[in-house]
Amino acid sequence: MKKKEIIPLKQALEEFFKEKKWSKKIKGYQIISNWENLAGKEISQSSQPIKLQDKCLFLAVKSNVWANELNLRKGELIEKINREAGEKIISNILFKIRRSQF
Repeated sequence: MKKKEIIPLKQALEEFFKEKKWSKKIKGYQIISNWENLAGKEISQSSQPIKLQDKCLFLAVKSNVWANELNLRKGELIEKINREAGEKIISNILFKIRRSQF
């Protein structure tokens, strides 16, 4: 009987997720759950990620002013998120005004 190589749990999980093609979904959930660290305190107090679909991040924002401000900084946010993810996970951000969530 041949012995199997023992690998660290982290590596085993990464390989499992890659095989199941879940890696991007997990990175998407990480963006949502880690929004304050990614976007910064000021931006995260005025916006909230809704979902990630087809490389598009949907963000709820508290006002038109914030939608405009974040639209101007869209490229910067996309670059930061993709750098943190280690791959091009998003290519666009769309904004939805939701005053009641904040």
